[in-house]
Amino acid sequence: MILKKNLNLLIVIAFAIMCKTTASAEEAKAPWSIPVVNSKISTNVLYLPIADDRVKTIPIQDCDEVLIDLLVVNHPRIKSTISFDKRPQKKHSGYAHVRLGVYKKLLAMLDFLPKNVGIAYFEAFRPLSKQKQYFDRKFREILSKVQNKEIAYQEASKYVSPFIDNIPPHVTGAAIDMMLFVINGQREELMDMGTCSIAKNQHETFSEKTSKKQRENRLILLHAAIQAGFINYGFEWWHYSYGDKAWAYVKQQEAAIYGLIAAPNEIPSMDKDTYLKNFN
Repeated sequence: MILKKNLNLLIVIAFAIMCKTTASAEEAKAPWSIPVVNSKISTNVLYLPIADDRVKTIPIQDCDEVLIDLLVVNHPRIKSTISFDKRPQKKHSGYAHVRLGVYKKLLAMLDFLPKNVGIAYFEAFRPLSKQKQYFDRKFREILSKVQNKEIAYQEASKYVSPFIDNIPPHVTGAAIDMMLFVINGQREELMDMGTCSIAKNQHETFSEKTSKKQRENRLILLHAAIQAGFINYGFEWWHYSYGDKAWAYVKQQEAAIYGLIAAPNEIPSMDKDTYLKNFN
């Protein structure tokens, strides 16, 4: 029993050291050396955790733009990933909604992609309740391995933006999770970008665990999205945004232009300490 306790303590200490020793341990992986990533792309990626204080403290001057439903628009080169997987999938209401400015950026992206390549999106707008559900699940997953709530909270915040004392990008309508598909005659197929799995260590934009083809495809996506005005989140190759705090930080803007889309009664009143204390 003593040995087991000491082992758990060593795991927590080692994890804490890993997170704190260097700035690079706190940041997403730097761009590949092969293939070479040009500066236009590398300078438009957020390498910090999305809930880092340097990002969170950026103010918001909401421009009150409307939401556009991509399902209603039904553009032939902007499709939900549901189109490529006929198995039953549960998607929350509004998952295909984006701010008008984001929609315009998606249209602009198409001009920077080959004519036979389109955008396949997983999810865009996310209600605050769904954000909490995602964060709780990721926090519980990491907590089962780390067994230290503070460290687990910090690590979970890299992959799901916390809903407490923070404005998650998806809840503003500014973010979209996307990949690419190719049109071959009458066939449409998703391009190989690698998985979203943390376990397989392919989730970071510049993961070293990716193949030559996956890197090429990610660079095609990065180039088109960044040329159109998006920024990428370095911990998630599929996550792009425009107008949120992450975008403002990377673009060195004074303020974000999209704020929280939620009713007052949806906004949690608890603080982080209360959340950690009561989480089971």
